[in-house]
Amino acid sequence: MDDPVAILEQVKGALDHWSLEPVEIDVASQSENIVYKVTTLEGNFALRIHRPGYHTLEELNAEHEWTGALSQAGFLLPTTRPATSGEFYIPVQVNGGIRYAGLIEWLDGSAMKDQEDGEPAAELHHQQLSALGELMAQLHNHSSAWQHSVSFTRHHLDVDGFFGASPFWGRYWESPSINKDQQALLLSTQNTIAGRLKNLGKERNVFGMIHADLHQGNVFISDEKMYLIDFDDAGFGWYLYDIAVALYEYNFEEDYQTIEAAFLDGYTKHRVLTDAHRALLPMFLHIRSRAIIGWATARPELKQQALIDGLVQQTCKEAVFYK
Repeated sequence: MDDPVAILEQVKGALDHWSLEPVEIDVASQSENIVYKVTTLEGNFALRIHRPGYHTLEELNAEHEWTGALSQAGFLLPTTRPATSGEFYIPVQVNGGIRYAGLIEWLDGSAMKDQEDGEPAAELHHQQLSALGELMAQLHNHSSAWQHSVSFTRHHLDVDGFFGASPFWGRYWESPSINKDQQALLLSTQNTIAGRLKNLGKERNVFGMIHADLHQGNVFISDEKMYLIDFDDAGFGWYLYDIAVALYEYNFEEDYQTIEAAFLDGYTKHRVLTDAHRALLPMFLHIRSRAIIGWATARPELKQQALIDGLVQQTCKEAVFYK
């Protein structure tokens, strides 16, 4: 795994492209990308060093195009600061290779997962889930009507994106944690799932640009306002998958049905969700499990073997329903 402190020495000079003189630079987070909090006299910023090989420059510019459109539409998210050249991403040398650096405003507040003060935790959490459901519905309404530029390039989380020769999060069925019998089960039932996805189709009312990673850690709350962050996984996909991603971390909790109801109560205030589409949510939660197996397997540096093993067992139990 990258050492963000060592990498900082290689990339901090990139701030010259934004004409910024940092007072202090701290490591804020490290996941797909490394994020540094940059404190300056004119304000605080997040310097993002993008993971190598994850997105091309064209795809990064497409991310900016979409988030810019969301900002113009009134969605609350960190504002991107262009370099003095007008570019939004600057190539930097890291460990002998090229990565891209971008700068956005620093977001005050705290992640939704840390919001447990004031009211009883469960009541507050359900209110926030309902608010997140509303926000996602509004985002999906925007996506359904939005027209991107001709040059817009972003990955697709469709049948090929999940189950094709080169899925976006890897060939999960080849994980060393999956034995031959399990692999046979997953591949055979994958065909059933793919057929249902094709039947769902890709019309604008069901398929478009989605956040694709809207878990509690990517939802920030500041002064009772809800912000969305980290659009790194955003791409074209089914809106039902976006909902499943938001609900996935609660999927195995005893009160999941109550949690889902709170979220969907907010969602349906702004967007219709038919009974037929609601019935497909368990399948999209199942697809998310398969994707996470691929994602975690491709990142051994995260040392999540226990997570992978547990997911394989649970996913195989669910897969029998798709025979």
